[in-house]
Amino acid sequence: MIGEGEHSQGGSTLNKNDGTIKIDVKTKEGFKDLIRWQMRIFDINYEFESDQVMDCVLPDENPTLEELYYYCKYVIISGRMEKEIPILCLVYLERFLTKTGILLNHLNWRRLTLISLCLASKIWDDDSLENVHFPKVMPDITVKEIAGLEKVFLQFLDFDLMIRGAEYAKYYFIMKTFAHNVPGGMNSCLPPVGPLTA
Repeated sequence: MIGEGEHSQGGSTLNKNDGTIKIDVKTKEGFKDLIRWQMRIFDINYEFESDQVMDCVLPDENPTLEELYYYCKYVIISGRMEKEIPILCLVYLERFLTKTGILLNHLNWRRLTLISLCLASKIWDDDSLENVHFPKVMPDITVKEIAGLEKVFLQFLDFDLMIRGAEYAKYYFIMKTFAHNVPGGMNSCLPPVGPLTA
């Protein structure tokens, strides 16, 4: 069972500020409601302080390859992450998509990518930043945000963070092939593939 609160015979009661939300996880619709409730945390409009999804106007388009690249580069450089981290991030994102059936979209891609990169760094690098350090190098996030994203993401993954050598190699070659097969060549929209440096 993924979630917080008390578990009863009929399902789960999730505490939300002064009220409660009752979700019957024994039904298909109830389980979908639980997933939706937990996924709100990855929505870019979700405010951690108020625990609400705010009404904001954002573009309906998914990110471009360039946006993805520069956001990952920003997180990797700011977090002083090793060059292997994007590969682990890709493995974790695919596990998330496979286990949940939820796809990346224009509302959730940033936070899912952020927490995948942060977890990958913690697993790979013994000298990785801790949650309290990320806001110091990336002022647009908070400790509460990192901790909340990490908790829910790990629950969705069933804490399955181990990556075998063969799996790492598979994703390494997928990324390498992708970099060379981008329409118009990788140089058409992105800098050459190589170490991410400031």
